[in-house]
Amino acid sequence: MIQIKERINKRAALIEKLEEMQKIDKSVIGESEPVPLTKEKILKAVLKCHRKDFDSVFWKHKSTGLINRNRKNVKIRQMYFYLSKHLTDCSLKEIGKIKREGKTYLVYDHSSVIHGVKTHEDLIDWYKSEKKLHDYVVKYLGV
Repeated sequence: MIQIKERINKRAALIEKLEEMQKIDKSVIGESEPVPLTKEKILKAVLKCHRKDFDSVFWKHKSTGLINRNRKNVKIRQMYFYLSKHLTDCSLKEIGKIKREGKTYLVYDHSSVIHGVKTHEDLIDWYKSEKKLHDYVVKYLGV
């Protein structure tokens, strides 16, 4: 009985050694662990794929405080909300907070985020061009 337990323990030790030897150090072959997506990375990707800069999309009028409601810019913001909701584990409130240069630049309400997500879902369901652009951004993110 004792001999069987010793054999089992030796085999287990050998199997552990073999598994350890079979592990490949990914840094040696130039691969690394996948970097988790953040909402900031998603925002940069969406802006780059639309060929827009941050100020033109999230522009706010100085005297009135009104947000830029140009339809193209609204679609960009809605795509950002949709991708952030589905590709990160951020809450709706966190998605609405947009940071730039270390401080919160503009805060969208959680209900604005919900509306943007639903609207973008409808757009990609109904329009092929929106679906293509959405797929292009997702491919650019490497998801």
